[in-house]
Amino acid sequence: MKKREQLYEEALALIENTSPLKESILYHNIYTVKMNGVYPFSTREDVIGLVKFLNHLY
Repeated sequence: MKKREQLYEEALALIENTSPLKESILYHNIYTVKMNGVYPFSTREDVIGLVKFLNHLY
């Protein structure tokens, strides 16, 4: 769990124009989304990709 906390904190620091929606998307994708029992966002690179997507989307 500590690794997830670090991933979330790092991602949150990289988000541009932070909003409750972006924070929620980050939180749910890092902590709760599982596919076949595996977290799809479990590495720094995965999370950075999500951050880049969110920064371009909103």
